[in-house]
Amino acid sequence: MVQLVLSNRYGNVLAFEEINRLSMEVLIKTKDIVQQLGYELVYADTDSVFIKRTDSARGYNQVIDTLSKETGLSISVDFHYKFLILLPLEADEKIEVLKHYFGITFDNELVVRGIEIRRHGVPAFIKRFQTQLLYTLFDCKDSSEILLKGYENALLLVTQAIDTIMTGEGFDDKDLVISKLLRQDIQKYRSLFPHVSAAIQSRRYPLKGETIQYIYTDSKHNNPLRRVVPIENPASLPPYDKEKYKEMVLDAAETVLGFFGFNRTVYSNLNKGRKEWY
Repeated sequence: MVQLVLSNRYGNVLAFEEINRLSMEVLIKTKDIVQQLGYELVYADTDSVFIKRTDSARGYNQVIDTLSKETGLSISVDFHYKFLILLPLEADEKIEVLKHYFGITFDNELVVRGIEIRRHGVPAFIKRFQTQLLYTLFDCKDSSEILLKGYENALLLVTQAIDTIMTGEGFDDKDLVISKLLRQDIQKYRSLFPHVSAAIQSRRYPLKGETIQYIYTDSKHNNPLRRVVPIENPASLPPYDKEKYKEMVLDAAETVLGFFGFNRTVYSNLNKGRKEWY
């Protein structure tokens, strides 16, 4: 990934407009230069381009030097990916989502944008699971091995994560606590979002800007105020909603493995008709 750097020091609206105009010109010029030099342009967004070498022996010094000279900007290679997956828009699978991708570098560093790991309001258990899922998926020498070994090992990890949630063994319940910012005063909310419901139930009166912690206890309850419980004493947590957290695991798995045809209904039906999880 090649990074382009432009900034608006004073936050002026007209300056933002001019930066956007210049950025578009630079981005188009960058695209033309990259392709003229024989690199494959994989993806481009507001401040960077993702390029691929068509010749394995070729480095990136030539394109960096040329772009710096032609644009007059500071150009650098942020990441050298071993594997990269650009996630499609739900509305159109042919269009990649802006800032919505994940990959791993040759230095074994995960780079993720727009998925659960980077989102606020996602419990630590889910973030840790998705991180491990990515490392498991990418623990391969090439893309063909990912489709076989990597994907199969990832599916096994999904099963193990669901088993952990359903049995309640091998993890700390505190990792299921969700933290979310109260962006406005409680009375200004027009819907009972989970963190708002938790704030209303709190023994104190949370103010705008405070972080609300809660856990799902009965996500299907008709009363929104009975779906979650605020966490004011982390040492004493209520029983959690296993099905809700299992769905969170499947959501995180689908984000990563949906590209490969992941079918979450297989896991949804595993315990159908059973009184307990095995």
